[in-house]
Amino acid sequence: MNSRIFVHALMALCLTASAAFGATVSITVNSNNGPCYTTSTDQLLTAGSVIRVGYFNWTDLVTRNVLATSNNYAELDALFTPLGESRPNGGSVLQTGAPGQNIVINDQFEAGHVFGQITGIESTYLPTNTDLVLWVFNSSTASTASEWGIFTTSSGWEFPAALGSQTLASIEVEEANIIRGSFNSTSNHLRLSVVPEPSGLLLLLSTALVVRRRRR
Repeated sequence: MNSRIFVHALMALCLTASAAFGATVSITVNSNNGPCYTTSTDQLLTAGSVIRVGYFNWTDLVTRNVLATSNNYAELDALFTPLGESRPNGGSVLQTGAPGQNIVINDQFEAGHVFGQITGIESTYLPTNTDLVLWVFNSSTASTASEWGIFTTSSGWEFPAALGSQTLASIEVEEANIIRGSFNSTSNHLRLSVVPEPSGLLLLLSTALVVRRRRR
């Protein structure tokens, strides 16, 4: 009798483990009824502007400051774990009028707005309750964008448990939790931040050195 109970318990455990393995989650990105995403000068982002959905690996205020100030795309990309983007177990993008494996501005509801989903994400892809962000660009190619913003919330944008779902709604973004960019309360816009080109940075640095020498 005890052996039968043990066998049944073992089978139940195996079935539970089997059900958990391969369970998926879904993420929805939605700006309906909330702020849309714009350039630093409040111009609506054009259709096709990339929005990378995922997690930034920051562990302290120093790293968070890097996200807020660095203009080096490769540096930030090294800290980022994306969803979708044809990553193994990262899910597939479903978005009207926008083929490919990136969420993009697709002018749903109104110009400059976004609505799309990433489905079939393996539930073990990120730890449950991992804080998610939207890394938004003013270009269809993230690495060459001249502006970007990093938006999140204090709660409500967490990676869900197995078989769960989460909506990253722009209406939930609080100004205090914007990592890069700003909020224009007058126009109800989430604005990107300018990313100077390396040549521009060198020009600023050389100008500063000249001014410093003259003062001496």
